[in-house]
Amino acid sequence: MADYGLALAGGGTRGAVHVGVLTALEENGLLPTQVAGASAGSIVAGLYASGMDIGKMRDTVRWLAAHGENYIDPNIIGVILFLPQVLLHRKTSLMGLIKGNRLSDFLCDLTEGIEIQDCKKGLLIPAVDINSGNTVVFTNLFQEKVPMSALREENVRWQKNGLLCDIMMASSSVPAVFCPRQINGFMLVDGGVTNNLPVDLLISTGVSNVIAVDIGEAYEMPKDHSIMEISFHSFSIMSRELKDCRSSGEILLLKPPIPKGSGLLTFEFMEECMESGYLYTKKMMPRIKHILEKIK
Repeated sequence: MADYGLALAGGGTRGAVHVGVLTALEENGLLPTQVAGASAGSIVAGLYASGMDIGKMRDTVRWLAAHGENYIDPNIIGVILFLPQVLLHRKTSLMGLIKGNRLSDFLCDLTEGIEIQDCKKGLLIPAVDINSGNTVVFTNLFQEKVPMSALREENVRWQKNGLLCDIMMASSSVPAVFCPRQINGFMLVDGGVTNNLPVDLLISTGVSNVIAVDIGEAYEMPKDHSIMEISFHSFSIMSRELKDCRSSGEILLLKPPIPKGSGLLTFEFMEECMESGYLYTKKMMPRIKHILEKIK
């Protein structure tokens, strides 16, 4: 089997597409040795690197499709206090519409509370420190030799310690929607703010062959003008523009079709997203095998 890395993009509950991609790769004996992911991609990457069976990942998608809304904990007090604080010219305390603690606890249960350095596969997850503006990259790939150029990359801070579930939650905390997460002295928000498809970061650690999975889609207007829809669509536009202006260097870019109507917290579309990723990757398998044969 070829030694390669897989980079997974963010995109809310559309990240279930990545589980379908991994399912098809497993069926063909082509699972990656290293994996990177931002935002929703960090959750799938983290679960895979932790050693979770692909079948269990599929079961988790089905569970979330039916019960995912139970893991959304609205920041009720913060929302109630926000308007009076603004009107009275007082310091506002609202950091996000959703606290994220229930989802974080769920991720900790799934990963059994392991540290990132204890993962069974090479893993890289970016988040963004809102205090400094730096990208904070959590990885266990420093157990291997990493080029000094990676350590000197501008506006990037490398971290090799941290609870895996905390890191996954931090990288998935869409600004204004989820509250930021505090890890190792950083105040962290979604990794997609600076790098929604972290191919370049994975390459900078010495992983020379990377297949990328982009779950962006042709832009569609918001289904309504709620703060959630506006935030997510603004974030999606920014991520698309960042990807367009960044030369990533992947050996192959996979772009599975995204079910119409799926978005940030549309749990009901997760099974459909997973199946779409699976069918697309099966269709692309001859090309994937050809590319990986060339790098053996």
